[in-house]
Amino acid sequence: MPARLLVKDGASVADRPPEELSELRDRPCWLDIADPESADLALAADELQLHPLAVEDARNRHQRPKIDAYDDHYFIVVYALDEPSPGVIRQRELSIFVKRNAVVTVHEGELPALRLVERRFREGKLATTGLVLHALLDTIVDEYFDILDGLGDRVELLEQMVIGGDQRDYDASIRELFTLKRDLVAIRKVVAPVRDVAAALVRGDIEELREPGRRAYYQDLYDHVLRVTDEVDTFRDLVSNVIDAHLASVSNRLNEVMKVLTSVATVLLVLTVVTGFFGQNWALIPYEDPTVFWLVMVATAALAVATASYFRRRGWL
Repeated sequence: MPARLLVKDGASVADRPPEELSELRDRPCWLDIADPESADLALAADELQLHPLAVEDARNRHQRPKIDAYDDHYFIVVYALDEPSPGVIRQRELSIFVKRNAVVTVHEGELPALRLVERRFREGKLATTGLVLHALLDTIVDEYFDILDGLGDRVELLEQMVIGGDQRDYDASIRELFTLKRDLVAIRKVVAPVRDVAAALVRGDIEELREPGRRAYYQDLYDHVLRVTDEVDTFRDLVSNVIDAHLASVSNRLNEVMKVLTSVATVLLVLTVVTGFFGQNWALIPYEDPTVFWLVMVATAALAVATASYFRRRGWL
């Protein structure tokens, strides 16, 4: 996918070749590169004099979300989240170079969030570089809420399955719980560092973005990131509580089973004592008399019923 250069030209936005980037720096420009390995990134680095370390980080993926300051530009890494299929959360890395009147975004493949920002840019709603950067970050953070809504539904469903569901669903639910907890940990790793990025924008660390009235936009972004982080932490606590409740329920069910088995074994133990005593080869026991046999059977049954009744009154059976 070739790189695209969008240039603010009065009230409209023009598509220009990436080679003209350095010549159009007097107007807000946005260069979008959908292939970090392409020559377009090297071209942008040469035209804008981007730092080699930042370019290397943009080319080598799996960077930690961060904001790095260089002499005359800044380098930001964030992650977009999407859900291509139910229960599958995908992380999409986005590298952003910020320079006066220029924003360069580097990513792999298509990012829906960028297309939303591009539409607003073409409609004339994003007149400056600061607004473009805010729109990029704000759109990505807003998508976090959609992902968290789906995670909240999964947590609630699993909670119902564990607490009031069929016992046969326990194995499936516990696997899903641990999968959900793993997803939440992975999301927090890419969301929590975005607070540092938003905090730097709120403080006005980026001189090129110190436009009147823009601080409120980045403060709103910072609040959104805090809300996302708090929700992730809340869901992690809920999942941990559900897992603990599941394990406690399994332990209680095991105790119930052991209690019943112990009670049954005790009843059988009484029967074994009686039958074992009368099963000895003693001449004093009149084995030929049928009355003795029936008396032993009645005594054995009475002892079994009495023992079972006692266990039942105590709630053990």
